[in-house]
Amino acid sequence: MKYFTRIALFAFFVLAFSSLGPSYALEQSGLKEEEKELTMAIIQHKRKKIVAQNIALDKGEAKAFWNLYDQYQKEIKELGKKRIALIEEYAKAYKSKSLTDKQALKLLNAHLLNKLVRIRILNAYIQKFKEIIPPKKAVRLYQVENKMNAIINFELAAQIPLVPVD
Repeated sequence: MKYFTRIALFAFFVLAFSSLGPSYALEQSGLKEEEKELTMAIIQHKRKKIVAQNIALDKGEAKAFWNLYDQYQKEIKELGKKRIALIEEYAKAYKSKSLTDKQALKLLNAHLLNKLVRIRILNAYIQKFKEIIPPKKAVRLYQVENKMNAIINFELAAQIPLVPVD
């Protein structure tokens, strides 16, 4: 039960950033780079805290685990920046009502590639995690990460409007 409480707290945190209305994600395209970095740092800190609360590591596992987890998060952060750039590009076109078919397909392809790269990174790191923690803990890590990503994806889906069709 504690696990779901922690996930709910993470959801609350994510929702707190997006409780300003249905167009919040599009409105965020005006954020300064420092504000984006701060928001990402807060989210990463919360993620790490939730992982720590849900993966019981002994002293022998902890150092290697957190070093590897930090490397993993660094790669995921770079993907996150690319995802934000795609959302901002869509937001700009959506707001100006200038989204072309070509641009829509370009954004879709870039988004799908981003998802594919995320899966490849996760798969590679899960293999590495299995070398330093028992497989069940590695699976649990995947589950925790997956749940946190689902919460964020749900919130983004709720905030980003569908592509308008003529």
